[in-house]
Amino acid sequence: MPGREAIPKISNWGRWGKEDEKGTANFITPEVIAAAAKLVKKGKVMCCCIPIDQVGPVFPTRTPAQRFMSILNVPVKEVGMQGSAIANDDYITMYLQGSTQWDSLAHVGYENKFYNDTPTSAVTAHGGAARNDIGKLYQSFVTRGVLLDMVRYKGCEKEGHLPKDYPITVADLDGCAQAQKVEVKSGDALCIRTGWVPYWYTLKTHDEKEAYFHAQPGVSVYTAEWIQKKEISCIAVDNIAVERLPSEIDGEFIPFHQVAIRDLGLSLGEIFIFEELAKDCAADGVYEFLWVAPPLYIPHAVGSPLNPLAIK
Repeated sequence: MPGREAIPKISNWGRWGKEDEKGTANFITPEVIAAAAKLVKKGKVMCCCIPIDQVGPVFPTRTPAQRFMSILNVPVKEVGMQGSAIANDDYITMYLQGSTQWDSLAHVGYENKFYNDTPTSAVTAHGGAARNDIGKLYQSFVTRGVLLDMVRYKGCEKEGHLPKDYPITVADLDGCAQAQKVEVKSGDALCIRTGWVPYWYTLKTHDEKEAYFHAQPGVSVYTAEWIQKKEISCIAVDNIAVERLPSEIDGEFIPFHQVAIRDLGLSLGEIFIFEELAKDCAADGVYEFLWVAPPLYIPHAVGSPLNPLAIK
C-alpha cells in the first residue's frame, strides 16, 4: 500500500495535556529515575557518541563541523589584562544534527502539523521553534537504558553490522530482548545496535561513502505500535536515521520519523556508537544501565548534539 495510508495510525496527542511539549519523555518519572540510578553497580562509564570532527558520518544535506582558534597563545597583557598568563580560545560551527544528536519534536511533521497539534507556523526562520523545541527537553533522558544488540542477535558479528537496508521488526525486538534476558519497561531509553556507524569508518572510497547513505539497517516503521505500547521514552540507534533506508513505504522518505515524532512525540537519537557498551554487556550479561543523555539547552532549536553516557 503506497503513501501515507500505509503508515501506522497511532497518536499520543493530548495524553499529557494540550500544552505538552515533551512527548514520551513524560514516561521518565521520578520513580523511573530513582530505579535507574540503582543499576550502577561497578561504576563503569561508557560514552556512546562519535567525536565532533570532520570525518564522521554526516547526512549529505549537512556539512561537517568546523573548529577554529579564536585566540592562539595570546599573552593576557595584549588584551588588557594583568599578569604573565597566556590563553587559547576556540569556537565551532556545526549543524546541531551533524553528529550524535537528538531530534526535537519540531523536527519532522506532516499535513502542516507537528506533535500535539502544533501548526507549522510555530516554527519560523528567525525565531526557530516556538513550541516542541529541543530546549524543552534539557533535563530529560536520564533514565534506564536498555541495549538491544541486533548485530550479535542476528549473527552478524563477523561483518560487524546488520545487512544494508535490513528492517528491524517487532519480532526482532522481542526476540533480542528475550535472548538477552532483559525486559523493556515504561520510561526506558531504547538503544539499538546495528553496527552501521562504526561501519562508516571502514569505508575508503567516495562511491562507498555515497552508497552508505542510501541503504542502511534500521527500525521498521511497523515497530511504532510496539514502541507506543512499551511506553519507551526515547530511541537511540547507531545509524543515520533511526529507521531503515530506503523507506518501506512508496512515496514516503522517512515514514517512521513522521509517526514517531509527529504522532507519538518520541525523541529520536541518531549517529550513536555502541561498540564498547555492547562488548561490556556481552561480557557480564547485563543489558540495562543508567542512561544519562540530555540534549544541550538550546531554546528554539530543532535538534541538539549530546554526550550520552551509559553507566553500569
